[in-house]
Parts: sequence; structure tokens; C-alpha cells
Amino acid sequence: MNKVLIQAGAALLGALVVLPAVARDPLQTPARMSARAPKAMLTAMALAGQRTVAVGERGIILVRDGNEKAAWAQAKVPVSVTLTDVTFANGRDGWAVGHDGVILSTNDGGAQWTTRFDGNKANTLMLADAKAAVAKAQAAGGDTLMDAENALGDIEAAAKFGPSRPLLGVWFRDAKTGYAVGAYGQAFRTTDGGINWTSMGAGLPNPEGLHYNAIAGGPGNLLAIAGEGGYIYRSLDGGNAWQRIETGYSGQLYGILFTGRSMLAYGFGGHVFRSEDGGATWRETPAVTKKSLVGGALRGTSIVLAAQDGALLQSDDDGASFRLVRQGDAVATAGMLALNGTVLLSGVGGVRAAKLEGAQ
Repeated sequence: MNKVLIQAGAALLGALVVLPAVARDPLQTPARMSARAPKAMLTAMALAGQRTVAVGERGIILVRDGNEKAAWAQAKVPVSVTLTDVTFANGRDGWAVGHDGVILSTNDGGAQWTTRFDGNKANTLMLADAKAAVAKAQAAGGDTLMDAENALGDIEAAAKFGPSRPLLGVWFRDAKTGYAVGAYGQAFRTTDGGINWTSMGAGLPNPEGLHYNAIAGGPGNLLAIAGEGGYIYRSLDGGNAWQRIETGYSGQLYGILFTGRSMLAYGFGGHVFRSEDGGATWRETPAVTKKSLVGGALRGTSIVLAAQDGALLQSDDDGASFRLVRQGDAVATAGMLALNGTVLLSGVGGVRAAKLEGAQ
């Protein structure tokens, strides 16, 4: 899915000559406009004012005004890589991230998009971080030098493959300040609406280069990243300094949610963790499902989490406990959105509406 191959062959001077496959760069190939786009694999959704925006495979972005019965319209997108997350600061300004390190922006509510960043730029920033880390370790001495040199070697090797590392999460505090995170310890920040990006990697305690799966912000300058190894990364100053916090779990955490009173982190195998002190300490919530949790949202005074099989869990006590309010439908699910009293699920076959038990 990361590369589109064009097969070519030609006859030259009466002899059959088979030309090698020509790879079209998906970062330079616009998403194909198709009437079937609403049935594509869609990975994430966000609200742009009253408009619903969904992103997914092959660079597909869809917009829909009105309720779930309204028709989807396909946006103009300059890339054809899979997109993994989308966010809006208001009804106009939005950003999407995806494979090959791409970051897109829109200023018209999602109808048209512009490339702002890609994996080539990401590699340049991460190499600079890694070289600075080696220089710092050399000056300090001790056991950190080998780790820094190994990390530099990994990034140099990865850079030879080009822009191959995906970004997995994006969040903006306002129309100017935003953050994008992804695989292998990628973490970037912008203060000009996504036109320019800088790396936060040097400030994050992640010598193993573990994946960052999601990022979200809370009150003031509080930020939290959910990632591989069950770790939560917390910043109290908008991303300048970070702490790595253990949850007591060693698997993947796929999402982070601020409820107004607490923080929730959720992920593989139905694991949910809750913090009442701004992310300093975490306690596991009793499990309701063994399916991985892929999305979360506030719905009035309740919290709703979506599992990968389409099951929905609801909490009415700020995440201290959950109950099953919708059985799974075996349709692979990648994301969710709470909209006008309805929960939307995105995944294989597009977006579908889900009714919660007892919902009016």
C-alpha cells in the first residue's frame, strides 16, 4: 500500500524488452478520486465545526455536512499514502498525518489539503537529534554513549530507505500550536499552524525509539503521549520537557483522553488506565473486553470507548468503571467519533453509525 507500481513493457527493434517496474512516489501522487471512496478503509474522524471529516487508505479524505444520512464528498488530497489521524482546531483549520511521515493541512474545513511535512524532513530532524545526543553523551561519559550511538545507527539505516516511517497521532491546541507523533520515537511540534515543524525527540526519554501512538492535551500546557511498552509521556510545559511514566503494563497504548476531571489511556487487549493527578500516577480500570480499544470520546457526561470489533464501552463515573453498551459486529474498526447523540465508527467499509443501548 505504501508504493504504487506501474508495470511497463515495450517492443524495441522487433525484440521484446521488459522494462523494470517504475515506482510512483505516493508523496507526489494525488489521491485518486473515486465514487467508491466512502467504502474504503477509513482510519480516523474529526469534527470541523458541524462537518464530519474522515481519513483513510490511499490518501482518501471525505467530508460530510449534516447527519449520518448525508452524502460524503471526497476532498482533493496531494498524496496517496494511508492517513492515520486527523484533527481540527476550529471549523476551518485542520491537519492530517499518515504514512511516509506526511503532514497535511487544510484551511477550508477539509475540502482541499496541502502537504506541509514528510518523512524526508522527519529523517533530517531525527538525524540532527541523534547526532546531538551522541555529542552530549561523549561529553558526559558513562554508559549512555553506546545507547546514543546505537540510536544514531538505527536512524541512519532507516534514512537510507527514504520517508518510510509513519506518523500515527496529531493534536492541535489552537490554530497555531500543534503536535504530531509516530513510529520509532518521532515527535514534532509547530507554532505557525503547521507550515514549519521542529523535533521534540531530544527532550523525550525514549532511548529505545519506541512507538508513539497518540497525543492529546489537557489544561494549561499539559500534554500526554500514549505509546509502546505501556508508557505515558507527560509534559507540563507544552513539549519542552518530558517525563516517561510507567503504567505497570508493557503492551501497546493506542489512545489518550482528557475527561475534564481525569486522564484515560487505553489500548491492546482491552486495557484501560486512569489518572486522577494529571498523569503522574496510573491505576488500571477493570477490563470489560479483551479486544483492543482503538478510539475514545466524551458523550455528554459519559465516556465511550470503541473496540476493534465495533463493541462500545461506556463509563458514567469518569472512567472508574465501564460497561458494554454495544456488542461487536465483527467489522474491523479503527476509530470513533461522538456526533449529535450518535457514535460513528470508522474502519473497513467506511463509516457506520452505532446505537448505544438506552440511547434516545
